[in-house]
Amino acid sequence: MKLTFLKLVFVLSIFIFPIFVTAVEAEELWFEHEQEQLHGHFLEPTSGKKTKGVLIFVHVDGAMTYDAEGYYDIIWQQLREQGYAIFSWDKAGVGESTGNWLNQSMQDRQSEVLAAVSFIQQKYKFTPKNTGLIGFSQAGWVLPAIANKENNIGFMVGIGFASNWFEQGQYYTKTRLQLSGATAEQVNIALAINLSGEKLLDSRLSYTQYLKSVGDDPMSQNRYHFVLKNYRSDAIQDYRNINIPTLLLWGDGDLNVDAKQEFNRWQQAENKNNYVETQLILNASHGMLKANEYSSQNFGFKQWLKLMWQGQDALATDFMPALLLWLECNYG
Repeated sequence: MKLTFLKLVFVLSIFIFPIFVTAVEAEELWFEHEQEQLHGHFLEPTSGKKTKGVLIFVHVDGAMTYDAEGYYDIIWQQLREQGYAIFSWDKAGVGESTGNWLNQSMQDRQSEVLAAVSFIQQKYKFTPKNTGLIGFSQAGWVLPAIANKENNIGFMVGIGFASNWFEQGQYYTKTRLQLSGATAEQVNIALAINLSGEKLLDSRLSYTQYLKSVGDDPMSQNRYHFVLKNYRSDAIQDYRNINIPTLLLWGDGDLNVDAKQEFNRWQQAENKNNYVETQLILNASHGMLKANEYSSQNFGFKQWLKLMWQGQDALATDFMPALLLWLECNYG
């Protein structure tokens, strides 16, 4: 028993130590948005590198800590080595941040990002030109709107963005059922149920009425109101109006977003946005991990342990080179 316990302590120390080191290196900061105090971390470049700029990270859906439970660390390491500072914060109601992220619309999230940008620029004297945003997944309904009307942001990177909220939900459902071995008929029934669910949301029912109308596995009250605020999100027009240099990346093994469709839309666009570059990364998941090793829609504890063990080796081979090359060509 004692030996087993010591082994467990040793293994966990291997996983947790890199996260602990990052936390020690970071400067803890608080900024205000809508009367809430948001808790963030600022990390300077490593190895005495001259700071090229600051990269502000914008989260996916869910209750996310500033470092996405350690996932961001494996990306930050290489960025910091190349001279970029990093800023990221706990979502409202997560960690030491006050509030509740489930109360936010995508417009609220846009306002929050702009508050973070203003705070960091004032504190560290970054200019719009060397201030960049890097967003993941749900940030696709946050950042494009900012990138077409703000002049205090120099560039943007989007990873795993979807154009339309409901369309993405249909793809997610279809893929989930196909992975579970569902028949074509079962998939079609589920997609039809989703369509009826969309009409249900259009009715703007109270939560009590929603519970009476929906079947098994209802959303929590907070989640229901969050979805009610955001399920009509669509970024297509925002994409067309982006007016800062932007890199959009998708993984060809994405199980959450129809990455190939999103990528192909840009190739077929009649009026391409000259500010935007797009790439489809081979063998990459929704989170730019190696798709052949991280082949599920939801990230469980076992996969997290594997990620902590592999570190940067978990990332799709072409992901960081593509990101670093684009940054170097534009901001090196």
